[in-house]
Amino acid sequence: MQKAALILLSLFTSLTTIAQAPKEKTLLWQVSGKGITKPSYLFGTIHLMCSGELKMPEMVKEKFNSTSELYLEIDMDDPNMMTEMMAGMQMKDSSTLEKLMGNKFEKANSIFTTSTGMPLKMLNTAKPMLVMSMIYPSLLGCTPVSWESVFQTMAKEKTIEVKGLEKLQDQIDVFEKIPYKVQSDMLVKTLLNIDSAKIEFHEMLDVYKKKDIDKMNILTNKQENFGEYTDILLSDRNHNWIPVIGEEAKKRPTFFAFGAGHLGGENGVINLLRKAGFTVKPIFYE
Repeated sequence: MQKAALILLSLFTSLTTIAQAPKEKTLLWQVSGKGITKPSYLFGTIHLMCSGELKMPEMVKEKFNSTSELYLEIDMDDPNMMTEMMAGMQMKDSSTLEKLMGNKFEKANSIFTTSTGMPLKMLNTAKPMLVMSMIYPSLLGCTPVSWESVFQTMAKEKTIEVKGLEKLQDQIDVFEKIPYKVQSDMLVKTLLNIDSAKIEFHEMLDVYKKKDIDKMNILTNKQENFGEYTDILLSDRNHNWIPVIGEEAKKRPTFFAFGAGHLGGENGVINLLRKAGFTVKPIFYE
């Protein structure tokens, strides 16, 4: 169930100067200033990678070990997560995937079953975008691991608390703001163009490996599936996280790890923190 939650996650300078969207190629950033006594850190993750490709850099480990709290997008240690996930998966009306997809359902079902080993009919009343998250491991083509799980393990070894920038219910509620038919069309399009989806997924992964958060943000925002709902999926959440990051960083040195697509861009976390008066500096590493 933690893996399902992770996949779901799949899918400054002072106020007297103009904050600039970051262009530096790094996933690790230091947050200081504005009442912060010891620096905190931001790290951009990608929620799924092949196990052989996820390697913890020494610099990231060093900065993690200098902090006393870990914040992920959601609290992966929450004992109620499984219950909330199961309750939140279902569409709230009489919609079904069969009704929403119409004559495309059988073809979509065939591709989904091949990709996941599970018939789409077993998920007939589930929210389409949550169903779509289940195909990501097959796009990767290996047994996936996640940065979040690695950081969670490190936090347990260090006996520091793990918290969430938002509640799991907050993420589930996002999918109530996008019409089920729109979600269904996104799912069908992905399934019927599965080879293209694999190419796009690996292109995103290559950009991530290059630590190019600016391009990550551009790729995330230009995805046709997001369309007019990009603000709901990314920007609005970024704005909601800024007060949490600011307040926690003032209380104690904290390590914040979340999807790298949230870091860059005008409405990314780095730029928003800078606009709020914090100093956010890149930390380069190999």
